[in-house]
Amino acid sequence: MKKVLLPRSAPNYFIDSQAGVYRIRPREKLLETIEPTESRIVAFNRLHEGLAVATELFQHHGDSGRTGVYRAMGYVMEYLTSRGIPPATLRPIEAVISAIVDAKRGTSSPIFEPTRVGKAGAPPKPISQLEFEGLVAVVVECCVRHCREEGQRPYVKPGVQLAARLINESDWPVQVTGREMEELRERVRQRKNRRSPDRIALDNMLASHVAQERPLDWARLLLVHQWVNPPPKNSS
Repeated sequence: MKKVLLPRSAPNYFIDSQAGVYRIRPREKLLETIEPTESRIVAFNRLHEGLAVATELFQHHGDSGRTGVYRAMGYVMEYLTSRGIPPATLRPIEAVISAIVDAKRGTSSPIFEPTRVGKAGAPPKPISQLEFEGLVAVVVECCVRHCREEGQRPYVKPGVQLAARLINESDWPVQVTGREMEELRERVRQRKNRRSPDRIALDNMLASHVAQERPLDWARLLLVHQWVNPPPKNSS
C-alpha cells in the first residue's frame, strides 16, 4: 500500500482499503528527540562492532540464528537511543526483541505467526533460503560458463559437478550433488518472477565484471568471501 503523511488536524492513522492507501500522522512526542549520550562516531562504531558480533552468533551459535537476531536488535536499540531517539519511537524493534524472548520461553508472538495464503499445502520457502539458493545458483552458473569457455563439450555436466565439488569443499553448510546443482540452476534460471530473491541474487551477481570475464574465480571468491552469509546452521 502507498503511505501518505497527514496534516496535524487528521487522525494519527487511517486506512482506505478501496484506494489501497494508509495515511499516517505520527504523534508529536514520537518525533521529539532527547539529549544524545554518545557522539555520532563513537555510537556508530559501537553499533558496527556489535552487529559484526551478532552476525557471527547468527551463523554459528546453533539456535537457528535466534541469539544473533536478539543481539542485533539490542545493538540497534542502543545506538538509536544513544543518539536521542526516545524508546517509545522504537516500539517495533522492541517488539522483535520481546518476541525472541517469548519464543525461548515457549510463547508464540502474533507478529511472527505465519499468514496462511492460497491453497493448503506446504508453505513457501523462507526468504533466507531463497537468497542462499540464488548464491548457490551463481556458483553453479559460473562453473558451467567456465567449462563452456574451456571448450568442453558437453559443458553443463562437468560444470555442475565442478560446482558441487567446490561447494562441498567450502564452509557453506550444505552437501550437494551434481544432479541437485543442475536442477537448482535450471529452476532459478527459469524463474519467471524476477523479483524472487533467488533470481535477484543470480542476476545481480552475474552482472559483475569478474563473473563475466573470469567466472571460475568469481565462484571461488563467493565461496570464501566474508561478506557472503550462508543461512545459520540449526541446532541439533
